[in-house]
Amino acid sequence: MRARFAMPLLMALPLVATGCFAGLFAAGTVAGAGALVWQSGWLRGTLPEPIDRVHRASKSAMGNFKATVEKDTLGPRSAVLDTTLPDGRRAVVEVRALTEKETQVRIRVGFWGDQAFSIRIFEQMKKHL
Repeated sequence: MRARFAMPLLMALPLVATGCFAGLFAAGTVAGAGALVWQSGWLRGTLPEPIDRVHRASKSAMGNFKATVEKDTLGPRSAVLDTTLPDGRRAVVEVRALTEKETQVRIRVGFWGDQAFSIRIFEQMKKHL
């Protein structure tokens, strides 16, 4: 009986030890039920809104952080908001329509990615919807 529980715990140990699990767990708890995923410096999540509203919310959220817009494109199925933060880091928000009423959001802050700041941007976007 113990062996049945020991194997999954041993398999999860590398995730816990490296902090990956903690990062994914933290991101999931912020948005609820694992709605956010952190992978390769990008934060990815979905919002139950049309792409134009999500794009507008991303512009408003970046305005809250006093970011300077470098590039702003909006198409029928995707949009990109490329900004520079006051500290000089680049922040990119990419949105892609999954359906007419659901949009995927990808956020990257800085060269390597800043998970905590990306989550703050996502939360601000949700407030502007």
